[in-house]
Amino acid sequence: MKLYYYRSIAPNFGDDLNNVLMPKVFPRFFDEDDLTLFLAIGSVLFDHHPHQALKVVFGSGFGQYTAAPRLDDRWKFYCVRGPLTAQALGLDERLVAADAAVLVNRHMRDEVPKRFKFSYIPHWQSLLNGDWPKACELANVELIDPRWPVDRVLEMIQASNTVITEAMHGAIVADALRVPWVPVLPFHRSHRFKWSDWAGALMIDLRPYATFPATLHDLWVSKTGRDGNWMSSKNRLVQLAVGAANNALPYIAARGLRRLSEMEPVLSSDVALAKAVSKLEDAADRIRRDFHR
Repeated sequence: MKLYYYRSIAPNFGDDLNNVLMPKVFPRFFDEDDLTLFLAIGSVLFDHHPHQALKVVFGSGFGQYTAAPRLDDRWKFYCVRGPLTAQALGLDERLVAADAAVLVNRHMRDEVPKRFKFSYIPHWQSLLNGDWPKACELANVELIDPRWPVDRVLEMIQASNTVITEAMHGAIVADALRVPWVPVLPFHRSHRFKWSDWAGALMIDLRPYATFPATLHDLWVSKTGRDGNWMSSKNRLVQLAVGAANNALPYIAARGLRRLSEMEPVLSSDVALAKAVSKLEDAADRIRRDFHR
């Protein structure tokens, strides 16, 4: 079967984690046979998959990025990310486990010395537009770039005492590795539904903090919900205004990061995490039996 995951225009830790973690959970399991698709980490439950392919679902979620998929006998659900996914797809709530990335707790947890008091993980889209390296430097917060290789991001998360994160899989992995985290409300509203979905599976009372973006583009998107394509205008006055704002905003974003570092961090209960890991491992056992190779 083929391991399917979302590939964006830039590398992304949450999606790329599939290629590193899933072969550890399912050794010698995957090939390029796209007649059977394996859907694990990510909001990949949508109708874009080939109808004739069997879709094997292991901890995936619905993200509201598209319409909900029309389910038939070519979908085989072992577990899903959270209760909102189950509700949206009309599935039995007993299928709710957690995001499959939670299994880093069993397969990729290392003893890493703490080097950073606070680290910040922006969403990869925020890094395309905003000067977060400068904002983090000004705030004395270590930047973790989700476009870095998976192993590097994992090591950096474990080397942090507290992770501040706009990236959902920054929170998921930090929580699974027992690193306290502070949730940042995503600047793009389209990314917010999936946070609540995953948090619901772990009984987390999710209350993300709004903060200030490091670029005019993300400020516009967060306030209006619309794209900021007008900022690419070649009009000189527009470019001068955008440039002046982008020069100033990292200083404001840095103040926001310092404020976030003072907030009480979050960590799911040991009981909730253990239950999620157990449900994921039970589902993995069933998949290995059903698709024994």
